[in-house]
Amino acid sequence: MRVYLTGFMASGKSTVGPEAAARLGQPFLDLDRLITAHDGRSIPAIFAEDGEEYFRGLERDLLRRTAETDDLVVALGGGALVDEANRAFAKEHGLVLYLEAPVDTLLDRVADDDTRRPLLEDDTGTRLPRTEQRARIEGLLETRRPAYGAAHHTLAADRPVEAVVAGVVEVVSEQARSEQVRSEQVRSE
Repeated sequence: MRVYLTGFMASGKSTVGPEAAARLGQPFLDLDRLITAHDGRSIPAIFAEDGEEYFRGLERDLLRRTAETDDLVVALGGGALVDEANRAFAKEHGLVLYLEAPVDTLLDRVADDDTRRPLLEDDTGTRLPRTEQRARIEGLLETRRPAYGAAHHTLAADRPVEAVVAGVVEVVSEQARSEQVRSEQVRSE
């Protein structure tokens, strides 16, 4: 089964994804890493040199390629499913799981990492002060709420990684059992 993990930056998609994939016996793909490998530049460089629209085009094209593999866990970028066509594609071609974390958790996580996050920087590439990061995160979450709310399932991501991984595995396993039952019912009719 193809599984798409969505959620805001620092919600744990890239941490939970590989562990969940290993437990499910499936390959893992981080869409942002695929974009940087494909383009040859970091995401901040892509944003700075070609803009968000160009980045979103790469994201859209590479998301479509994930349909070439049946069993796969994919960590999507935080804004990937804001695009209605991407959201419809992911929902049609896989199980979409939203990793939801409170603003304070997200703020703490981005403060503790060295990852450049263009959406939390000013025009010069300088990280915004925490109060401005909070306002930016709250605004983006509000904008993205419909995209995240369209996921098949929502999992609390402000728990220990192992608990979130277990939640992902449980939801995927239950979905697989349900699909198997439906398939058997169709065959017996």
